[in-house]
Amino acid sequence: MTTGPRLLEAGRTVLASVHYGIRHPERPAPGRGGHLVLVTARTADGSGLHFHNPSGTDAGTRAAVLPVAEFERFFARRGVSLA
Repeated sequence: MTTGPRLLEAGRTVLASVHYGIRHPERPAPGRGGHLVLVTARTADGSGLHFHNPSGTDAGTRAAVLPVAEFERFFARRGVSLA
């Protein structure tokens, strides 16, 4: 997510295309893309991303936080920036 963090720092919200398997980050990523999540912020130390996943299986996977490296396993490297 090279430009995503800069967009978040500029106060933008990002819709990111990820595989829906992101709701089970402990499992291997079965693919990338095809499902949208709303990335809302970076973690305080900048190493992770806060995002809303409407198809999460519980509260922790609907309002989720993952390290950037974990998020990128599911990320299709495309999305939409919202003002």
